[in-house]
Amino acid sequence: MRHAFLAMHRELPMHDQHGSRQVVQWHVFRSLTEADEFADHILLGTDQALVGGSAQDSVGTFWWVGVEVGDVSRWGNFTAVNKHAA
Repeated sequence: MRHAFLAMHRELPMHDQHGSRQVVQWHVFRSLTEADEFADHILLGTDQALVGGSAQDSVGTFWWVGVEVGDVSRWGNFTAVNKHAA
């Protein structure tokens, strides 16, 4: 695993919490390997960082990879938050 943040237990951001957490895009994976490889291909802009972790739901463990921005109001429209689930 190349991305240490994937080993952390961190709940998936909720859509109504994105303003406080500033996570504007995330993808969910059922495989740690897929999440790790996906993170390798994200190009970040100024004042952006990779975030993510693992959590569990009724199906089992999942990993998520997201982009956190420093200033959501500068990033764009709050309703344009993009999420992709496995």
